Amino acid sequence: NSGEPAKLEGKLVVWTLAEDLKQFASKFMEENPGVEIETVVIAPADYPTKVTAALRGKAKEPDIIVGEPQMLPDFFEAGFFEDLSQEPYNAEQYKDLIVDYIYEAGRDEQGTLRALSYQVTPGGIYYRRDIAEKIWGKDDPEFVSEKFKDYATIEKTAVEVKDAGYRIFGDTGALRWFPNKDGAWVQDGKLVLSQSRLDYMDAAVKLYQEKLVAFSPEWSAAWYASMSGPIPMNAEWAEADDLEGLGGDKTEVLAFALPSWGALTIRDNAGDNAGKFGVASGPSSFFGGGTFIGISSYSQKKDLAWEFVKFATLNEETSKWWTDVSKGDVVSMKSVLESVKDVENETYGNQKTYEFFYNEAQNIDYSLITRYDTQIENYWGAAITAVQTGEKTKDEAIDEFYTNVQSIYPELEIAK
Repeated sequence: NSGEPAKLEGKLVVWTLAEDLKQFASKFMEENPGVEIETVVIAPADYPTKVTAALRGKAKEPDIIVGEPQMLPDFFEAGFFEDLSQEPYNAEQYKDLIVDYIYEAGRDEQGTLRALSYQVTPGGIYYRRDIAEKIWGKDDPEFVSEKFKDYATIEKTAVEVKDAGYRIFGDTGALRWFPNKDGAWVQDGKLVLSQSRLDYMDAAVKLYQEKLVAFSPEWSAAWYASMSGPIPMNAEWAEADDLEGLGGDKTEVLAFALPSWGALTIRDNAGDNAGKFGVASGPSSFFGGGTFIGISSYSQKKDLAWEFVKFATLNEETSKWWTDVSKGDVVSMKSVLESVKDVENETYGNQKTYEFFYNEAQNIDYSLITRYDTQIENYWGAAITAVQTGEKTKDEAIDEFYTNVQSIYPELEIAK
């Protein structure tokens, strides 16, 4: 043995949610000419159903599966993901290489590691520096973070922004990104409606009823358009073609709350405003989405699959390569984040955005996340909408919220 690593050979099938892994697969095949990888991209809405159908039937393919954080608990419980902490993987030894919350998110309820990610998706408040400068005479991220430090402050800030002729957010949905600082939705089998969630409801209702937002919901044509210029105040879900003809008052939006991948969304929609944005902290550190990769329990090529998982998530060269190729995705490997922390981002007024997101990522408390969150938050969002629009009183909406949660999760204790 000349110390040469063994040549990797064989074929892998990867099922994924995002196009990213196609690029990882091409790079892996370039470096390992004996390997062929077939990458199948499946829409997030269909992904859980397809994976569940295949793996309930113990299909030998796919070899590699992925999940977004909210999908993982069900996949883990169903036994679809291989245990990565055991021989021959011993993945616990790499724990210090990547940002902490990634390891926590990739564990099942018993604490066994089953998936890892090549990226972190911490969030922030992206804001127009030029508008901040006009309103307050200051536009630095530290100053703006103070203006968004908690829900009560956001209410005051929203009034200042409106008085100056602008709007703080596209709509009140922006507030939902900031998770609860007082603990998880479910604690010891109990549903907990905490003070900070009630504060979020009150802030959302005030921002809506006093017209402190622009009424352009996230992902609507008006929301995208507001990144590059003024939009009509009455746009709501109007189609892109109709925005011009709407007439009425126009306004410009100061801020957008989004995970780190939102940096690319804004970059691609900013138009003439490119370079005028900054990124600040909100009421709490948060993250959204992200692709976690693991090995299917039923794969017959687990050794080769592990080589690919390691290559994608635990390899410094790959991590550097992805930082360059993705032009702004925030990787999970600490050494690479450390190496780019002084890089200045042109779209964000030369702010050191990697450094910002690295700091936010280290403040994420994964214990606040539970498998119940997606459904509970949908119900909480519906309750807030009902109060905003005057359809229900606060008490009625909260009662209905409790009823909805109880009907879908009868096992939870609900202390009203």
